Amino acid sequence: MDAKCPECERVAVLDDDLKFVKCPHCNFEAEYESYIEIMKDKAINMSSDYIPRRPGF
Repeated sequence: MDAKCPECERVAVLDDDLKFVKCPHCNFEAEYESYIEIMKDKAINMSSDYIPRRPGF
């Protein structure tokens, strides 16, 4: 199964047991649970960039 690498943003590989994510391009490796936390943090950071800053709200 494929996953998005959090470091180089290319295609990483999720093993069949859903335990490890490995990127053959930049050698990123993480356990699946750690990978999910990393990607969750990236999503939160991205969403905060899209909140419009409007005076008075």
